[in-house]
Amino acid sequence: MNTYKLNKLKPNELKTIGHYTGYVCLLMSVLMIVPIICGIIYHDPERFVNSFMISAVITFISGIILVSLFKRKQISNLSLKGSLIFVLGIWGIISIYSGLPYLISGELGAFDSFFEAMSGITTTGFSLIPYDTHPYSVAMWKALTQWFGGLGIIVLLLVIVPSSVSLKRLFFAEGRTEQMTPNVKHTTMIFLKLYLIITAFGVILYLLLGLSLYEAVCFTFTAFATGGYSIYSSDVHIFDSIPIQIVTMFLMILGSTNFVIHYRVLKGNTKNLLKDVELRAMLIIVTIATALIMLSLYTQGCYDHNVVEIFRHSIFQVVSVMSSTGFVSQDISCWPQFSFFLLILLTFVGGSICSTSGGIKLYNIVILFKSIWWEVEEMMLPKNAIKPKRINHDKKTREISSKTIKTILIFVVSYILIYLGSTFVILFYCNDFALASTVAALSIGNTGIDVGYISASMPFIVKLVLIIDFWVGRISVWPLFLGVLYMINRAEDRVKTFMDD
Repeated sequence: MNTYKLNKLKPNELKTIGHYTGYVCLLMSVLMIVPIICGIIYHDPERFVNSFMISAVITFISGIILVSLFKRKQISNLSLKGSLIFVLGIWGIISIYSGLPYLISGELGAFDSFFEAMSGITTTGFSLIPYDTHPYSVAMWKALTQWFGGLGIIVLLLVIVPSSVSLKRLFFAEGRTEQMTPNVKHTTMIFLKLYLIITAFGVILYLLLGLSLYEAVCFTFTAFATGGYSIYSSDVHIFDSIPIQIVTMFLMILGSTNFVIHYRVLKGNTKNLLKDVELRAMLIIVTIATALIMLSLYTQGCYDHNVVEIFRHSIFQVVSVMSSTGFVSQDISCWPQFSFFLLILLTFVGGSICSTSGGIKLYNIVILFKSIWWEVEEMMLPKNAIKPKRINHDKKTREISSKTIKTILIFVVSYILIYLGSTFVILFYCNDFALASTVAALSIGNTGIDVGYISASMPFIVKLVLIIDFWVGRISVWPLFLGVLYMINRAEDRVKTFMDD
């Protein structure tokens, strides 16, 4: 292997990354206008409004400098390696800028601000800021970062940058493995339009149910983006309303469903839609999990054996956790251990590919279990017989190659290994296996349910591990692995150069 090619990006690729980063900074500075307006309307303390103004100026100036320094004529096509490294880096860079308001306002320190921003932008939902100190501008910013993160940084970037071969690589590097149309630029425009339409629809539904505009916007942002940040210390009083529960579940399901399916439905192309493996898997898992949790709650005498009450909370929590949102209608830590453990398992499943949810994803789960069945079937066949491996997805039958199965298997194993490693690190400090394993699962699954452990007093190493989990859960393991490999090879190259000198 030629390690020089492996560990060094071309100068033009670095300039391209710098140019694109400038565009993203400009986008972030524009988004910061929203919490500024919100803070002014609701008369937030001056330090919070000023913190967003200063952050917007810093982010805007950074964007102007980068776009000016690395001009459009200097950019070139990014390789797959360059695209993956850019995706890995841009989520970290934007988290730094997103965390500036927390730092400048004095609410959090530098590293805690980065933690808070990364939790938001990856749609995880853990927070280090006490809820009793949440001004309107900060709460809106937390919801907005989740909405922005659910859409995807690269999707917004591809809408405004010039067309190039890099677009497809960037689109796939962020985990968008499917297209609505052959043209990536057109696909991202459709994705954005769908995102805006469903967001507006969610706000209208909440307003019709009696929520204020502020509540409607925040809950739509976090429900549809499957983020789960709350504007209240407890959501129980909000989700005590059955209509609000239904609307929230509707938005969470839409957010965790493949956006290609949304596009097909809006085009009226719904024939054989329920044959899609992801939709069928979602329906089956939600049904079975809800039934099991209902049985557990009923046999334990919860809610005075009220079946309707048990059903509404069971299905709400199954949808919330499986979609990696993290809203809670009840204190699930007080539920029977069977129910609680089953919900934690659902954080590993997640929603569909090309959705806003985290987790391993339904498509990968289906292929993983089908590959086990295919392998058993092949053992029963004659020696030279070949068993076709097919699934129904996106209205067509797909052939699944051995390479695809291998890639998915490596991804799942890597995901689980990162989870186990995170569990052991957290366990070293908290000395409670159930708590450590739960926090690690919620972090890498981008779910963010409050289990009473997340706070600013956590050890630095635990915060660092959780940040990595947020990162991996949102953009997958491949950019992380390539980034680590890139840094290792760059270090080896420098050591070798130093030794030769």
